[in-house]
Amino acid sequence: MRNDIPQIGMTYQVLNRDGVFNIREIAEEYFAQQSHLDKLGQWTHDRYLKESSHARALVRAPSADKFKNCSIWSINHYLGLNRHPYVIEKAREATALYGTGCGTSAMSGGHSQLHKDLQKRFAKILSKEECILFPTGFTANTGTIAALCRGSETLIIIDRDSHASIIDGCKASGSRYIPFKHNSVQDLENKVKKFSGKHVNLLVIIESAYSMEGDIAPLQQIVALKKKYNFLLYVDEAHTFGFYGKNGSGLCNQLGVAEDVDFIMTTLSKSTASIGGIVGTSKEFASFLRWSSSYTFQAAIPAADVAVADACLDLMSSQPAIIESLWQKTRYLRQSLLHLGFDIGNSQSPIVPLFVRDADILKKMEKELYQQGIFTIAIQYPAVKVSEVRFRFIVNNSHTLADVDHLIATLCDLGKKYGLIGADRNCG
Repeated sequence: MRNDIPQIGMTYQVLNRDGVFNIREIAEEYFAQQSHLDKLGQWTHDRYLKESSHARALVRAPSADKFKNCSIWSINHYLGLNRHPYVIEKAREATALYGTGCGTSAMSGGHSQLHKDLQKRFAKILSKEECILFPTGFTANTGTIAALCRGSETLIIIDRDSHASIIDGCKASGSRYIPFKHNSVQDLENKVKKFSGKHVNLLVIIESAYSMEGDIAPLQQIVALKKKYNFLLYVDEAHTFGFYGKNGSGLCNQLGVAEDVDFIMTTLSKSTASIGGIVGTSKEFASFLRWSSSYTFQAAIPAADVAVADACLDLMSSQPAIIESLWQKTRYLRQSLLHLGFDIGNSQSPIVPLFVRDADILKKMEKELYQQGIFTIAIQYPAVKVSEVRFRFIVNNSHTLADVDHLIATLCDLGKKYGLIGADRNCG
């Protein structure tokens, strides 16, 4: 990559002059970066699928004149239910009965009986008194956190690797927020001890599994801290709901700590193949959030999307083999990459990172993977540190073993080519 053009995402740091940003200069610089990468065949932000998400799809790159058949490794439909006949049929039935769109927010008549029933079903699954259905998982986080934490009397402590929706919620709240070292119970305790007596409200926010690492939070130890110091605990289960716990009820339930967590959030856009976000909590906090959060002003999700999530919950409870199949493929991919000598960090979930740690090699590999019929995204700054750039392969139960084997063999060849693994590795 050209030395005079910074990595995409670093423009603000490069163009920052004494704390002053000229937005026109920034836009021009971004376009220059895009044009440069496009000439190299490395501009991938505008790639798209011909027929939407699936484990395999036709993909078109910005500079290509035709679609390419690829296996897809960047989509979070873990259980592969977005093409299941039962799910599709339930969506059709709901559309015919309820029509398209809701036209207004939940509190203005946007919710139907279907919406209310889904909230009750999730409350039972998540072991909570009530659940609130937001239009997206992102706004479930931002809206809830911003509403809970308004004012200087609240301190928010978040894991350093928290999702952008959590960080945006913290910013929108106007409250002070500080990070603790990723998954470090000791650092969290140090910060809780230091600040707990200085604020009326103390909220700790973690994710049960982290989307860039694929690793798992020490939930039981953090719940023990909560009992010791009496803070509020918010757990984002977006990347564990559907394939941890009984019938996919999540990691909090699997570990027996759901009732000790004040807020459990999950998204409908991943395992349940729809759109929307769920926040489970007490009846008192649910009442507060209905009046105080962005839930009040956002249009409700269409009934068909509610029916899709409900149908996926049916399949999760009636066909546990779907969940086990996902785990079998996940274990196979992870063990194969470890055997070859790749650095996959501490991944324990169906998110399997592959650390490259060199942005130039990362972009070259992304292009070559696509040429070999493998669609994935180069994870770069600012999503991760410059020294931690990586790929992220998300296992979907719709992936075939042939898809997984092709990925492993291709990564082996490229790993040897770019020095990520030993040259003596057998890629057969």
